[in-house]
Amino acid sequence: MRLRLKTLAPWLASVLGAMFVVWAIIGSLQADDRVTIRGNYYREVSTRVLQPLVIVHKDVPDERLTIGASYMLDAISSASIAAGAAAVTGGDNVFTEIRHETTATVASRLPNWTLGGFFRYSTESDYISRSFGFSVARDLFQRAGTLSVAYSANLDRTFQIRQSFRDTVPWTSADPDDPDATNLVQIHYLSLGYSHALHRTLLAGAVLEGIYATGPQDNPYRRIDGALNESHPHLRRRLAMTGFLRWAVLKAHMVVEPRYRFYHDDWGITAHAIDPRIHFRVAKHLRLRLRYRFYHQTKAYFFLPMDERPYPADAEYISADPKMSRFLSHTPGLQLVVELDGLARYNRLKWLRGAFIEATYNHVFQTNRFGAARLGNLTLSIPF
Repeated sequence: MRLRLKTLAPWLASVLGAMFVVWAIIGSLQADDRVTIRGNYYREVSTRVLQPLVIVHKDVPDERLTIGASYMLDAISSASIAAGAAAVTGGDNVFTEIRHETTATVASRLPNWTLGGFFRYSTESDYISRSFGFSVARDLFQRAGTLSVAYSANLDRTFQIRQSFRDTVPWTSADPDDPDATNLVQIHYLSLGYSHALHRTLLAGAVLEGIYATGPQDNPYRRIDGALNESHPHLRRRLAMTGFLRWAVLKAHMVVEPRYRFYHDDWGITAHAIDPRIHFRVAKHLRLRLRYRFYHQTKAYFFLPMDERPYPADAEYISADPKMSRFLSHTPGLQLVVELDGLARYNRLKWLRGAFIEATYNHVFQTNRFGAARLGNLTLSIPF
């Protein structure tokens, strides 16, 4: 059940889409035989998410064709009334839901071309998701520039757990007698990216993203003023633009990476995100990344703050989602990467050549009702 992650779905779609474009641009870096084990952790006042993940990539026989597979177990525990736990548990009790997700990928690195595609399937007690996508990247100007195009689609079925009847019913967020009502959520993502080496130590890039979503996009468990079901528009169109620079300061063993992202949708939300990062080569086999992200957004046109409620009786759309409100956030974070090549000099540990351990932590200070959040992950990646 997407008690918490459903509220993040628009942002996750944008973030995952941006990651997909980056993967298209630097896909050749993933073209080796490798197994990666990662544990993701998310924690806020009333919600905890644990995500163990296993990823395997295999060249068959080389980077001209790379296949991959992954499996993720997503355990979400929530006691948040705002997220709808009370509707499922019958009170303000902790509710834990398990999601299983599998992904298959294929990639190919050819002269001046990088191709990729994926299919993903995930399921839980009240949510079934199928998604697929492909990407194409072309090196230009003697590989000084890279142009990429990516498309992905999510086809999701949303259900509602009825605690009283202990069953599930399709969630349409509409009149149940409407013959056109559906519980299918469709999200289509299209992006165009370009990066160019302006100097041997300076890389610039930009990504333009468009997202078109239809279907019920509200939380079936969240209540307005403790009574009414949330109701969001069934159509959402979004546009985002991202620009970045990567400047290598060779003498300082440092890379400076300023980023800016602009977002706007037809729900009235406009957002700005400034996300500078600094990468250090601290030692021969130790890397450090520092980042700070500032995010600010306006509220959706149909959202009313608590001090302006109740909603009018004739309101077409109503929401209690904090992510629809006006808010800002500050996110400092750090990442450490320990490369294990130093251990590979020992005969019994040669298999560690190219392996690394990565630890990331981000702390989110936000002014909406969710309050502070902590995000972290620990990764072990080993070639085979």
